Amino acid sequence: MIQAVTFDWWNTVALTTTDQDRRLRELRIDRLLKARPGFPGRREDLLRAYDLQTAFLQESWGRNVEPRPEAQMEAFLRFAGVDGAEAALKTAVSEAFGGALLEIPPALFPHIADTLERLRGENLMVGMVSNTGRTWGRHLRQIQDRLGIGRFFDVRVFSDEVGARKPNPDIFRAALGELGLPPERVVHVGDDVDADVAGARGVGMRAVWFNARRTGHRPGYGQGPDATTARADAQIHDHAELAAILKGWRR
Repeated sequence: MIQAVTFDWWNTVALTTTDQDRRLRELRIDRLLKARPGFPGRREDLLRAYDLQTAFLQESWGRNVEPRPEAQMEAFLRFAGVDGAEAALKTAVSEAFGGALLEIPPALFPHIADTLERLRGENLMVGMVSNTGRTWGRHLRQIQDRLGIGRFFDVRVFSDEVGARKPNPDIFRAALGELGLPPERVVHVGDDVDADVAGARGVGMRAVWFNARRTGHRPGYGQGPDATTARADAQIHDHAELAAILKGWRR
């Protein structure tokens, strides 16, 4: 019997776009300079440090390692030539970067809010299991609450807080522990065939692949041309399709 459904965040619940990425890059540096007018370095040098930090993060993520927020800030400051900065400076960078998404929030996929409400109405627990980037769990909770969907989640587990990044089984096990359910009673929905589908199935959960390639939206990291539904228990292109699949598994 299925008793809970967990969701990925990026490119499953919330849309990301190239334009938003570009705007966030600019905004994060502008927020930092506004918060700390005397911050060492020119704006163009800080943007360059941001890009070097991006490469550092992508290399870490490629190894399924999630640098803690403090390590991310230390990397940026090192690339900006401000290594060994005082704690107040690290805090300024953290707030400037982490809070930027509150100013440029993402859009939600169509029908996701209705789907979450329906699942709760059918007495299913709802959770989130998400990798994070520069916007950490404490900020994502605020964004989700502002978007009106935070109230639907019983559990929200983020990689920067757990110290494990999907498909690492530890992040899924953390969510199962908070739900108080065995893996066979939980379904995970996500767009990444490696992080979400293989990760969830690796701990014994069922997995639904949210295939956004046919929706006209930018595919996520795990939706390249070779991505298939072979490892998933089911596939959806719209969240409105999920209820029917779950109904079949709850009989």
